[in-house]
Amino acid sequence: MTSLKVDLEDVQITIAEETLLRVRKFWREHDLTLGIELLDAQHMWLIALVFHLEALIKDPHKSDNKQVEGVFHEALRYARTHFAAEEMVLAEYRFPEVDNHTAQHHTFQEHIGNLLLSPDNETGENAGKLNRFLQNWLIQHIKKEDMAYRDFFRQNNIDANSYFQRLVASDPEYALSQNQLELYAAISQHNEIVPGISNEVLHEIQRMWRSFSIRLYVPLIDMQHLWLIKMVVELSEALKADYERRASLLTDLLPDVKQYIQEHFAAEEAMMESLDYPVRAGHKNQHAAFIRTVTSHDADYATRTRQGASVLVNDLKDWLLSHIVIEDAKFAKLCREKNAEALAISKKLI
Repeated sequence: MTSLKVDLEDVQITIAEETLLRVRKFWREHDLTLGIELLDAQHMWLIALVFHLEALIKDPHKSDNKQVEGVFHEALRYARTHFAAEEMVLAEYRFPEVDNHTAQHHTFQEHIGNLLLSPDNETGENAGKLNRFLQNWLIQHIKKEDMAYRDFFRQNNIDANSYFQRLVASDPEYALSQNQLELYAAISQHNEIVPGISNEVLHEIQRMWRSFSIRLYVPLIDMQHLWLIKMVVELSEALKADYERRASLLTDLLPDVKQYIQEHFAAEEAMMESLDYPVRAGHKNQHAAFIRTVTSHDADYATRTRQGASVLVNDLKDWLLSHIVIEDAKFAKLCREKNAEALAISKKLI
C-alpha cells in the first residue's frame, strides 16, 4: 500500500502509507464491513481523512492551517454525500428506523459545523476535537446503526449493491474517485496465503463471501459457514478434473461435506437452545429438511460422476444463498444482542 496524493478544493494533501496501513488495521480490528461496497468505500475514506487529520495534529511542522482546514471541509462535504446515499437507500426500501438514522446524520453535521465556526478554530484545538469526535462517532454509528440496516436488508433479501450501481450510473456525484477505489481495494484485499488451499480456491471463497454478504459477525457460525464455502468451492473444482482425479477427490470430499453439515447444524442448534431463540423449532426443521434432501441423493453421490457431485454443489449453493443469508441472519442478530453469552457458548462448542 503506497501513499495517496489527493487534490481537495483548495489544497493538495498526501495521505502517508503509514496512515493507510493504520486505516486497514483499524477497519479489520473493529469489523466495520457492511458488505455494501459503495458505503464501505465511503466509510473507509472518512476514516482515512480522520487519521490523516490526526497525523497533521501530531506533526504540525509538516502542515499548516490551510491543510487542516482543507481536511475539515472535505470531511464535512464527503459526510454529506455519504449520508445522502445512505438516506436514499433506506427510504427506497422503507427501513423502519430511517427517521432516527437521518436525525443522527443531522446531529453529526451540526456538531462539525459548530467546530468550524468556533473561535478556537485558528488554534488547531478543533482538529483534535474533530478527530476524537469522528473516531468515536464512526465506530459507534457503523457498528450499531449501520449494522441494523444491513441486517434489515439481508432479512428482506434486498440487494443494496445493485441499488447503488443504478444510482452511480444515473448520478456521477456518487461515483468513487480513483483514490477512493485504490483505498477500498487495498483495505479489502487479504494478502495472507492459507497453507493447503490453492489461490484459485481462495479467490473463489472470497468472491462468494463478499458477493452474497454471508458474514453474520458471529465468530463460530461465520467460521463454519466459511468452511462450508471452502468445501463447495473444492467440490466445484473437483468437477473440472478428469475421471480418475475427480473420483479420487470426491471420495475424500463427499463424506467430509456431509459430516460437516451435521456438525454445523448441531452447533447452531445448541446455541439456539442456550440463548432461548424463540423460533428455533422452525429453524431446526429447516436443518432436518436439508439433511433429508442431501441424503436423498446418496445414490447420485456414490457414482463419483460429475453429474452426481454437481447435485450436491447446487444444493449447498442454494442453501448458502437462502438459509444462511436470510434465516441465520435473524439468529445472528440475537447472538449480537447477547454477545457475551453467545461467545461463552461458542467457546464450549469449539
